[in-house]
Amino acid sequence: MSGSTGSPRRVRVERNIYRRANGVFEVGFKDGAGIQRWRTVDAGIMAARAMRDELLARRGKGEVVPRDSRLRFGEAAEQWLHGPVLDLRETTQAGYRNAIEQHLRPRYANRRLDSITADDLATLVREMRHSGKSEATILVVLGVTGRIYKFATRRLGWAGPSPTTLMLSSERPKVSLAKRRPIFTGEQIEQTIAAARDPHRTMFTVAALTGARMSELCGLTWQDVDISDTDEAELTFGWQVDRKGNRCPTKTDGSARTVPIPRELAVLLARHKLEARDTRPAAFVFATRTGRPLGQRNVQRALRQAERDATDCDGRPTFPILHEVDAHGKPVKVPPGALPSMHSFRHTVASRALVAGESIDEVAFLLGHRDATVTRTVYVREIADARRRAMRRSRMVAEYDGVLRVALDDDPQ
Repeated sequence: MSGSTGSPRRVRVERNIYRRANGVFEVGFKDGAGIQRWRTVDAGIMAARAMRDELLARRGKGEVVPRDSRLRFGEAAEQWLHGPVLDLRETTQAGYRNAIEQHLRPRYANRRLDSITADDLATLVREMRHSGKSEATILVVLGVTGRIYKFATRRLGWAGPSPTTLMLSSERPKVSLAKRRPIFTGEQIEQTIAAARDPHRTMFTVAALTGARMSELCGLTWQDVDISDTDEAELTFGWQVDRKGNRCPTKTDGSARTVPIPRELAVLLARHKLEARDTRPAAFVFATRTGRPLGQRNVQRALRQAERDATDCDGRPTFPILHEVDAHGKPVKVPPGALPSMHSFRHTVASRALVAGESIDEVAFLLGHRDATVTRTVYVREIADARRRAMRRSRMVAEYDGVLRVALDDDPQ
């Protein structure tokens, strides 16, 4: 189906023959393995019939039907979007569509898959970087490209390597060059939470201690909160609420997890439960007056307001940039990434855990990552910082052990 008009991508003319919207004929058939294949016909209906009869006759004789080497990138991308991508989350689908429409289709739509080279993709990376795109965005675009080639190989009868696999490491996106994600300092977290109002104050506290995603916090229900024994309390994150307010399972199977929480947070949640309008098992922990889950945009607004109201012990703004004005007395626009967001609670938890020496596998579990590889990719610099600090401490002890023993000796005589 066409994503923009809703009209069929192709219509059936007769047995195994179809016509695309641009008038081009295609022959559709299933190969010996039961996989749907398509062949584009460069001429009219007579040529289409001849190709159909030939392909079906060869398949009937048990011959292996050759794969299509003329498949174009735009066609493969379209079928991928309207195939396996439809099983993904709406936000993931939107991200993949954006990568194709904004970056890939304008360059490669009419090019054959076998004509796109690793050099082409290296040029794409350089152009995106020059235009100011983040390394994370470039990584997504290359990932989408690789998935399209894989889909074309498995489902569309195309054969050949993906150019993404032939790129040199120096040509690939540099995650280490990506802009550092803003995180909270200890004082900023305390002052921000102190300035917030419930239910957001409790939500921000849970986020600061567990590193849960905002969508997971919005999807938390009372049956997911085990505080019957405050010394053994835990939260189960198995659901999330999307931006449209729909509750659905977490992003991946690895995202579902049960996280132990300290007694103090359990007491805070117990107090929050006493003040809640609805505490039935299926009721949302963080809900509106009508019982709906809090909207993600409203949560972000509440956090920004708390940051605006936050002050230190001397009454000075915790985030001065929120109080700056221009020459006309109007508030200065805050640049993207200049302030911690809801996701910054998550990054803060992960960064602190890594620097404190937590294993990468433990942090991956806490965050609900699919595996530790994802955690390493996202927090590569924090991991490197933690290792450097640990190595430096070890070297200092090894090199200055005598000095330290003398300094610690209360009675050098």
